[in-house]
Amino acid sequence: MRIIELEEVTSTNDYLKAHCEELSDGTAVTALVQTAGKGRRGHTWTDDGGMLPFSVLLKDPPEYETLTARVGLAVCNAVAEMYPEPPEIGIKWPNDVIISSKKVCGILCESVCFGARMSIICGIGINISQFEEYFRAVGLPNAGSLAMLTGFTPNRRKLLETAVREVLSYASTPFAECLEEYKRRLVNLGRPVKILGADGSERLADAVDVAPNGYLICRGEDGFFEVGSGEVSVRGVDGYI
Repeated sequence: MRIIELEEVTSTNDYLKAHCEELSDGTAVTALVQTAGKGRRGHTWTDDGGMLPFSVLLKDPPEYETLTARVGLAVCNAVAEMYPEPPEIGIKWPNDVIISSKKVCGILCESVCFGARMSIICGIGINISQFEEYFRAVGLPNAGSLAMLTGFTPNRRKLLETAVREVLSYASTPFAECLEEYKRRLVNLGRPVKILGADGSERLADAVDVAPNGYLICRGEDGFFEVGSGEVSVRGVDGYI
C-alpha cells in the first residue's frame, strides 16, 4: 500500500488525474489541506484542516458501475474499526456515510481513460474534528464530524491506512457478495424519498430495494422504477434523510 502525503493540494482527485499514468494501481494520496475539493453533481467544498481528504487510484477495476457503493461500505467499516464500541454508521444512497442523521463523509469516484484502459479515482473526505459552529458557518447543516457526533477523535494516520486498505479490499469484491451488507447500511431504504433530477424536477416515491447494478429501486404512483446515482439525488421527504 503506497500513500503519498502532501502539505496542500487543490484536490487529491486532481493530483491522481495528473499523475495517473506514472502511478501504480492502488496508490493513495492525501493532503493536510485541500483547497478545492469536489463532490457529486458539481458541489464544491474546502478543508479547514479538520477533515481527512484522500483519493485512491484503481486501474481497470472490476464492476466499476457499483464501485461507489462498495467504497461507501469500505469507509463505514474503516470508521467502525476506530471504536471499541462503534456508533451506528449508515449510508444515504448512494454513498454518503451517516452517523446520527449527519453526513460525516462524502465520496466522489471519477473515471480517467487512456486508450482502451480506464482508471477510477475514488475521492473521499472524512470529517474528523470539526464542530457544529464550523458546519453552520459554511452552510452545511446536514454535516457533522466524528468528534462532534461521537465525542472521540480518531488517529488521522490510523484512519487513513485503515480506509485505504478497506477501499482496496472492497474494490476487488464482487458487488453481489456485499449487496446485502449494503442494503443493511442504507438509511433511506424502506422510507419515502424525494428524487431530485438534474433539471430541477422532483418526484416522490418509496425506496424499496437495491438492484444488482447498485440502482435504487423505487415505487411511485405509476409503479416501480430504478434510478442511478449519476442521474439524480435522493433526499428524505422532509429533509436530508
